[in-house]
Amino acid sequence: MERFVHSLRILWRTDRLLTQNEIRLLSQKLQFNALAGLVALFGLVMLSLAVFFALVPHWGHSLAALAVGGTDIVLAALLVGYAGSLKPAPEVEMIKEMREEALNDLKEEVARADAELVALKDEAHRFLRNPAETLIPAAIGPLLGAVTRGLGSRNK
Repeated sequence: MERFVHSLRILWRTDRLLTQNEIRLLSQKLQFNALAGLVALFGLVMLSLAVFFALVPHWGHSLAALAVGGTDIVLAALLVGYAGSLKPAPEVEMIKEMREEALNDLKEEVARADAELVALKDEAHRFLRNPAETLIPAAIGPLLGAVTRGLGSRNK
């Protein structure tokens, strides 16, 4: 039972650590995506306007607007791609292994307890069906000892 409780504790701790790590990773991804959005929305507006006005005399209004917009979209896509490429910390793999070990220990303990319960149930059924059959093998030794002592005391 002590191993069962130990495995439950390990399972709880590893699940908590994995959840904390997932929350941290999601938070970082969200922050980078928000940064990408802010850069795309606010930071590039002024740069886009400057590039647009610089290109208008050479390319005209349509091509200048297309070049500036395409550049903004490519930069935002690069930032979103970087946010998506973030990977969990290296210790997460160790935590997952510990979690799997704890789950396997719990499965073994439950299987062992189940086997003990089935054996107890079988013994109870055997006893209820034929109590004499269950009690006689355990009582034969003491009965034979008592009979032997009784015969020995008669002979004296």
